[in-house]
Amino acid sequence: MKHPPPAPAPPGHLASPYVPAPRAGEMHDWSGRRYVVGRPARELAGTGRAVQAARAVAAVAAIGTLQFGYGAALPLLVAAHGWSPAAALLPFAVWALVQGGSAWPIARLRERGLLPPARAIVIGALLCAAALATLGLDGGLGWTLAGYGLAGGLGAGLVYHSSVHTVAAWYPERPAAPAAWAGAGFALGAVPLAAGLALADPAHLAAAPWLGAATAVVVAAAGAGLRTPPPHWWPPETDPRDWALRRRDEPVACYDHSPAQAWRSGALPGLHAVVALAGAAALLDVAVLPMLLVERGLPPAAVAAALAVLVASSGLGRAAAGRCGERLGRRRVLVAALAAGGAAQFGLVAAALAGSPAVLVLMAVPAGVGGGCCYPLTRTLAHDFFGSRDSADIPGLVYSAKALGGLLGVGGAAALVALAPHSGPALCLAAAGLAGLAAAAVAARLRRPVPIRTLPL
Repeated sequence: MKHPPPAPAPPGHLASPYVPAPRAGEMHDWSGRRYVVGRPARELAGTGRAVQAARAVAAVAAIGTLQFGYGAALPLLVAAHGWSPAAALLPFAVWALVQGGSAWPIARLRERGLLPPARAIVIGALLCAAALATLGLDGGLGWTLAGYGLAGGLGAGLVYHSSVHTVAAWYPERPAAPAAWAGAGFALGAVPLAAGLALADPAHLAAAPWLGAATAVVVAAAGAGLRTPPPHWWPPETDPRDWALRRRDEPVACYDHSPAQAWRSGALPGLHAVVALAGAAALLDVAVLPMLLVERGLPPAAVAAALAVLVASSGLGRAAAGRCGERLGRRRVLVAALAAGGAAQFGLVAAALAGSPAVLVLMAVPAGVGGGCCYPLTRTLAHDFFGSRDSADIPGLVYSAKALGGLLGVGGAAALVALAPHSGPALCLAAAGLAGLAAAAVAARLRRPVPIRTLPL
């Protein structure tokens, strides 16, 4: 007599560690989600998935200078090209608008098979090289807006979004930590050059085309070897049914939302607001802090130290966000980091006005962490809130709010500096503090969407 199979354990049950590895093929967990247990990564890509992740991290690390180095180069651009500080901020405002806004279109093209990550990263490498070259060529502000703002923003978007997606796709059982490391590489790779630009002379901008060429070689070499797993791929060493029943502090979404359902739930607009406000604060730091420190007459070594600590803290904050969020709760960590980062902006202003390098470096730590934690935590919250069926679409929509942050933050800074050249940079950092605190207030009100239907077991 045949007995019926046992009923699945309820969510939250701690599965046995002795469950054998699943067989290859399609499987469904207790909620009806689909998993395709496939061949190992080494058979699919020719290398282990750790090598694929390392390639993606190397690609984003090489282009991080386009975001984190621009503010340090801004005084050099003003001196070399004769632009006003407000005009010199405009290419960076356009860059942030395009880099953030390209997230969702790139995800859609990738999902349709029209823009594989390897191709996207190689194209992005060439565009980033052209963007860096325009900074060293005195072609006028219009050429810099087109070359750095439009071409560079699109190139950085192609490399960044494709790399983060590739890492997350190879680690579906723990997408938070590996994807966070990809974002961390974006900041950490820029630390040496961002600090070095604070010590450079305007004549050193002539080396920008050579820097662009070197960047293109590194990014293209890393991206050309990238491979992505098939849709819904799951590593054969982990049973997805066992994984779906693991204990977790953050309960899984009751079903996989479409982008339209995520928007109607009200949680997606909340995540948009958090990313826009936190992104505006972080971009204001990068763009305006070097200008303020130079105007206050701080020595170049102090400026370099403050920028190095700010950028490094952003990178390390991204790397730590995944693990801290798993242990302490993602929303709780997000609120704390944003609140600390927002408050630190006022400390940066006070330290700059008082000419205190030690306090400046101290305040740069929470300011950098607050700006960096936002992106990996909101990406993971999107998975928690809305599921993973549209894993590229919804996180892409969330990240795209950075475009609004760049427009309001850097664009607003350009307007404020033009109206008040002497007090504008300090007022910009104060505005960044208000934006960071507002992002923390919105994050504290984020709630999981109310289920509108339940999938049968």
